[in-house]
Amino acid sequence: MTTTANPWRETLNSLGSTFMTSSLIRAASKEAGMPGSALYFRGRVGILGDVSTQTAYDVQAIFPRRVVDTIWERSADVTAEKAVGLYLDACHRWGRDNIVENGASTRAAALLETVLDEAALAPMLLAQGWQRASRPDDVPARLAQAAMAVREIRGGLYFAALALVGLPVPSAMLVDSGAGAERMTSLGWSEEEIDEARTRQRPGDSTRWRDAERALDGAFVGLLGDVLREDQISQLGDALLRVERVDAA
Repeated sequence: MTTTANPWRETLNSLGSTFMTSSLIRAASKEAGMPGSALYFRGRVGILGDVSTQTAYDVQAIFPRRVVDTIWERSADVTAEKAVGLYLDACHRWGRDNIVENGASTRAAALLETVLDEAALAPMLLAQGWQRASRPDDVPARLAQAAMAVREIRGGLYFAALALVGLPVPSAMLVDSGAGAERMTSLGWSEEEIDEARTRQRPGDSTRWRDAERALDGAFVGLLGDVLREDQISQLGDALLRVERVDAA
């Protein structure tokens, strides 16, 4: 998913997603007897319970069905509860290792949690699940989890925006300047699957994608505005931009 040029939203994306591809996730996945990338899938979706591969595919639509099926087959012995626990532990550990606790991180965590407490999210299943998840007490872990959960809100709105303009996810990735075939390959799409997606492209796909991006931005800002005052949205943006990383402190 391409984020906007707004720098604080880029920061939100980074705070909420960097742990997902970190060594913490890979190590925990392997220790649980799963492939190195499996915990990203199992832990993220596990908040919905022990769901079918169809449901997992539906809520993680940027991946080909083949990849989701394989992950579920090779991690069948790991319960959703265990996967969620490991996933959150990696998220929290990443936060504690990388985020400086100060006024900015404390304020950002509080405002993001306000969004999670009060936003009406139906029918975004993943975002709803993480909206209700229990939270840690310390600020670095709280901020990492809150950023991850609010990022899921934005992800849910992205899929809704694509549906609104009638653009399938693979077609959107192909015309997305921040994704394309190279990004699809990194997400597990085979050359044959990418070629198949190309055959389904339509002349207006680029226009539809831009329309979806505008709809996404409007919907996300609107959702924040339903919960936060205008000055609080400004405070959130300012706080996120002032969050310090341990390696930069």
